[in-house]
Amino acid sequence: MTMPERPELSLTPDDVWNGDGKGDQRIAELLTAIHVLPASHTAAEAQELYGKIDNVAVIQGSLYPAGPRVLPVLLAGLGSATPAGRPLLLDAIHEIASGSPSHRLSIHEREHIQMNLIQSVDAVRAVLIEMLFHGSDHEAHTAADLLALIFTAPQLFVMPALIDPQEFQDLLTALTSQPARQRHLARNVGLIVPG
Repeated sequence: MTMPERPELSLTPDDVWNGDGKGDQRIAELLTAIHVLPASHTAAEAQELYGKIDNVAVIQGSLYPAGPRVLPVLLAGLGSATPAGRPLLLDAIHEIASGSPSHRLSIHEREHIQMNLIQSVDAVRAVLIEMLFHGSDHEAHTAADLLALIFTAPQLFVMPALIDPQEFQDLLTALTSQPARQRHLARNVGLIVPG
């Protein structure tokens, strides 16, 4: 599968959290973190880098303008991420993809941003499915959250289905041998798996 290209980014202090006037420093740290997180050698290194993304591009679910701009870089790193970096890379992707744009924007602008984020994540659906089946429990959990976000998007926004319902049902059926992962994915879309 071809991963999205890593675009060059130019950010301003208004694009990140800048409540203390350290926006330029945060931009430098964010740009380093989005490129280095996928190659993390240790969980501690990955956690430190994740904090430079999560508390700058998105804070407690509130998406800053940098979030949608860094998402393609994070997605591009997913296919080559190290075992140490991958869980928190997935977390960063999920935090941004499920984030809420500023309420200063119109409803139309917010929905447009959210739909674009979800469509961007859908471009790596095959990698997410692979992680759902073969990743660590943490990776599978976050991959299920992202797949559910993709599947339920047409219920939230006026957009075509990105995952066919039968394809999603086939995915749930294929997870029969991994019931915890199957239940988590089903629960995320409002389904109950018997048993």
